[in-house]
Amino acid sequence: MVDWTPSRRRPGLVRRGFAALRRTTSGVVWLAAIAALVWLAGVSPSAAGMTGIVDAAQSSVTAPVSGRVAAILVALHQEVEQGQVIARLDDSDVRLRLTQATYELERLRADLVREAADREQQSVAVVAEHGLDAGVEQRRLVSAVEAAQLAALSTRTQLEEARVRVQGAAVEAERLEPLVQQGMVAEPDLVHMRTERDALQKRISELETLHREHLAHIELATQRLREFKPAGPAVLSVDTALEPMRWRLKQQQAALERIAEDTKLLTLQAPIRGRIARISVEAGEWAAAGRSLVAIVDATPRRILAYVPDAVRGQIGASAKVRVTRADASELGTAAVETISPSVVRVPERLWRDPRQEEWAYELVVAATGMERPGERVQLSLLR
Repeated sequence: MVDWTPSRRRPGLVRRGFAALRRTTSGVVWLAAIAALVWLAGVSPSAAGMTGIVDAAQSSVTAPVSGRVAAILVALHQEVEQGQVIARLDDSDVRLRLTQATYELERLRADLVREAADREQQSVAVVAEHGLDAGVEQRRLVSAVEAAQLAALSTRTQLEEARVRVQGAAVEAERLEPLVQQGMVAEPDLVHMRTERDALQKRISELETLHREHLAHIELATQRLREFKPAGPAVLSVDTALEPMRWRLKQQQAALERIAEDTKLLTLQAPIRGRIARISVEAGEWAAAGRSLVAIVDATPRRILAYVPDAVRGQIGASAKVRVTRADASELGTAAVETISPSVVRVPERLWRDPRQEEWAYELVVAATGMERPGERVQLSLLR
């Protein structure tokens, strides 16, 4: 049977147990407090230790046109010079287009020569035919002038003959008139002669009018002959007729020049001097236009980018100096703070404490010391 009666010594044991418990609890609390301080020191931002990334100029070589990558002529981390050939795209399609365009150009040239010969022959035939027509028209006008001149000459001859006859009839009438008065010639003979004289005078008047009309005809026909100027043949000149074909020839030449420019695009060159940081394709792989093939990073660092929260941002002035060290504590030198962003920006993922949690902070731009390697992480500490 167990005796539950408290002994005289049991209260002392209880007091000693509580004292030991208090001592143990105090030690745990102190240890927890120290651990919390250590943790806070590790996660709380401080101007004495800031992480940064060395930034350098970067450039990407992209595919200017869609095509298959024929060759990659550089290796990862290889140093390249500006203008060095980085890669080549397959030129099978361009060569086929060039061959087709060349054949088309030669065909157009042959068609142009043949068309020029045909047009020249046609022009000669038309001009010859037109020359014959013009000659016929000119001869007709000349004949009209000659006919009018012959008609005028004939009328003039008749007129002169009538004048001669009227003069003879007048002389004969004057000779018969005294003879009739003397009774030596009968009266009807004198009347007949006077009638013939009057008829000839009337004929002279008619011939004079007709002669004036013939002279007018001669003048009109002569004027028409003087004004006659054969017009050009109703046919296009050879140059005008060939102009459309010449424009097609120029268009084909422009197509050849475009193909030549496309050929130049198949050779990809380094836009800057630096080191190959990334190769995104392999030889034989298809690359769409605009796709990044190779990334180049300048071997010379430009600046250091650090990201600080608001609590630290207030401790750093625009003219502050910082000490730059590597992760292994090797010192790289001191540098000046160039700028501080006016507002928070997104922190690069590689600097996140938790890769699942996005972070934002003020961006601190620090001049590079020249000893850094592009892309490496460095530690910055503010110089007091």
